[in-house]
Amino acid sequence: MNDTHILLESDMKELEIVEFGIGQNKFAINVMKVKEILQPVPVVEIPQSHPYVEGIMELRGEVLPIINVAAALGLTQSADPQMDKFIVTEFNGQKTVFHVHTVSQIHRISSTQIEKRSDLYQGQESHVIGVIKLGGEMVLFLDLEKMILSLLIAIE
Repeated sequence: MNDTHILLESDMKELEIVEFGIGQNKFAINVMKVKEILQPVPVVEIPQSHPYVEGIMELRGEVLPIINVAAALGLTQSADPQMDKFIVTEFNGQKTVFHVHTVSQIHRISSTQIEKRSDLYQGQESHVIGVIKLGGEMVLFLDLEKMILSLLIAIE
């Protein structure tokens, strides 16, 4: 069962999200999937890897893949990569690092603040689960598992 069913169709009342930015766009992921947030570290590029895979890094003895979220979402790359952040996640037994431009804060939200995405403005290939109305802004709630799955399918 994916996040869409767990978060949008259950009786869950509250959840915590990590808000981050790619350019001027704001996104969020479930904080339960986040292990830590890091300053960027040296990345080892992998020849002939998928265009969204920035490379690999070592973290406490583990080699972890790094996904460039801006590339995966078709958005502009960071104007100042020194200020970027790495979000280390773990789900389905896999640790993955997501390269984002900014990480702003953690929010506790009500499930009623999440509006299901519409196929009218998001196609079936979208990584967006829904839209969170937060402080007068719209924050796109991402499905990281779907992002990784689409990379794996593209590689095969």
